[in-house]
Amino acid sequence: MKIIIKLLVLNCLLLTGLHAAQAAVIIVDNFDNNSIHEGWQVEGSTFTLSAESMAMRVDYNRTASSWEWDQFHLNLDASWDLYQYQLIFNLKSNVAIQMAVKPVYTDGSSDWLTKDIAVGDNYQTHTFSVASTQLKVIQTLYIYFDGGSTTPKSGVIMIDDISLQTTTSSMLNQSVADATVYHQQAVEGQLEGQFASGSKPVFHQAIVQAQQILDNPQATQQQIDAQLAQLQLAYTIFEASRVRSGKLADLQLANEHASFETQNMYFNLRQIARYNTLFGMQDATGYGVGWTGNNFRSDVEDVCGSLPAVCSWSVKSVASGQGFEDLAQRIGYIYSLGGINTLEWHMDNPYGGDFYWENNPYPDSNVVRSILPGGINHIAWRNQLDNIALFLNTLKGASGEAIPVIFRPWHEHTGDWFWWGNAHCSIDEYKMLWQFTVNYLVDEKKVINVLFAYSPDRFYTKAKYLQRYPGDNYIDVFGFDDYGDVSSPSGINNLITQLRYLVEMAEQRDKIPALTETGLERITNPTWFTQFMLDPIKNDAIASRIAYQAVWRNASTSHHYAPYPGHSSVPDFLDFFDDPFTIFLNDLPNIYENAKTINAPLALDDLEASDDVMLVSPNPAQDELMIHTFGKSGRLSVFDLRGVCVHRSDIVTATETIRIRLDGFDPGLYLVSFVTSGQQACSQKVIIR
Repeated sequence: MKIIIKLLVLNCLLLTGLHAAQAAVIIVDNFDNNSIHEGWQVEGSTFTLSAESMAMRVDYNRTASSWEWDQFHLNLDASWDLYQYQLIFNLKSNVAIQMAVKPVYTDGSSDWLTKDIAVGDNYQTHTFSVASTQLKVIQTLYIYFDGGSTTPKSGVIMIDDISLQTTTSSMLNQSVADATVYHQQAVEGQLEGQFASGSKPVFHQAIVQAQQILDNPQATQQQIDAQLAQLQLAYTIFEASRVRSGKLADLQLANEHASFETQNMYFNLRQIARYNTLFGMQDATGYGVGWTGNNFRSDVEDVCGSLPAVCSWSVKSVASGQGFEDLAQRIGYIYSLGGINTLEWHMDNPYGGDFYWENNPYPDSNVVRSILPGGINHIAWRNQLDNIALFLNTLKGASGEAIPVIFRPWHEHTGDWFWWGNAHCSIDEYKMLWQFTVNYLVDEKKVINVLFAYSPDRFYTKAKYLQRYPGDNYIDVFGFDDYGDVSSPSGINNLITQLRYLVEMAEQRDKIPALTETGLERITNPTWFTQFMLDPIKNDAIASRIAYQAVWRNASTSHHYAPYPGHSSVPDFLDFFDDPFTIFLNDLPNIYENAKTINAPLALDDLEASDDVMLVSPNPAQDELMIHTFGKSGRLSVFDLRGVCVHRSDIVTATETIRIRLDGFDPGLYLVSFVTSGQQACSQKVIIR
């Protein structure tokens, strides 16, 4: 739930010149005086502004002779010091338009933010998110409808109010909600997963203090930021009081404050790696070949009926302050199904260009040195780490628990194509880059739900692999990326040799071995999956002990690494999928709730078929869901597309069919999840009409 505190209307801001950074959420204009303030100005003939029903009416009439960049804007006298914030518009339109918002700052810079606005009779909220690593002060707010177009179009757009909300204030509100659920779900006791006696009241007091800041209309941004950090610290302390299995006692993780779920994920992955390999993919949902814009669809699932067990995502946009909600939705969805999330970071060069060295505008520079402490770009880099930490610290599951992720920055450094590559910084500088990253996220920002993966490109010798290794205290996953050795059969021996080295080095240090990135673009070999990723790996006693293998993304018919329906590799991929050695998400047991003892391949020993655990009908459903759990007790949960739990019940006995009334459920796709008291987990997607 988002709380909007209506502190001040625009007139007061203009009269007092209030330093608006003191406010958590600010009403830019709500038009409650049923007038258009003189600060609003129109440029061109396309727009006419008037007041109607305590809202701003925008009459839009674009003709062939209109200037394509006609706009209206608001000149602000208030000083709003901002790093991250959202501009929130409540509006409705009787014409389909593209809306562009352009905040212009006192330093001359600006942001350009767009959204498609559909026709509707009811007011809808539209949020434009802005982020910067430098302090911004808004001077003018420009609004365009179909900017850049000369296509004739006309209509009426009603804007009810415009507000500005800092990112941290909305995150504090969400963190309080998550912490409240976490506190309510927590049980004090001595069993695995329970909390130490007396820990709940202490955590509850921290929640109360955070809520008091949210309820205070005079709370400053500094107080909000401080309270967000304080609540995270209290969360970390509360989480540390959870009772762990004795199996976890000897874990030596880079994150010494790792959460209960994170420790269990690490332990169980090491167990699973002895017998099975999980299949993974970059950007497994969100887009695929011939489609986009659906965070709950996957080409892989379209082909085989299951999502990958490991899903990797880019954290680049989050690091720059963008895309928090979209990535959180993808990660939350995979986690709600029991899958594993990993993050990679192609950080753009702070000097300009992108992450590729060839696009560095200053080829004589040492970019790594520039972002280390004392370097000219250190603050800019640290601001990006702040964004990543903020994202990770607010990444919570349905019960308020921190969602574990595997973080894989500074990868493929044995090559020279990235600015952090082998030729562009010294060995010591690269190690310092890694060490600062881990220390800052863990010690400074109190991130408790992250493991760290080290992944050079092809290496061929153990000495080469370890040349820039930052140390056992900084790494949890021994990975490597290999595209070159999987493009033709002549590379299979090289691939297996490196996998053997990888497993031996990882097991010697009690780390997780993984093939973190691989694939054949366009899958031009129709038997590639069984020829490279299955048979040679599973038939090698050492190489087979990697925990997971992950291919790159599917973007188009000319750039894809997993099959999509109709692709020539589908039959072979289904053989790969059906083999007991490979584990997809549907095969994965709950690896987060406890430390397991796994003594045989998962597909042969630890799992029961879903229809032996839970049967859900009808599908699609309209009035009610009927769920049969075959006499098993456990916890039943229903999640919506956002990963939010909309129904939960504990089942003591289930001899009869359980019925869930669907009154109040919005139409759409839902996930029904059932975890038995014996920790068997199954899930099923259901359409509700």
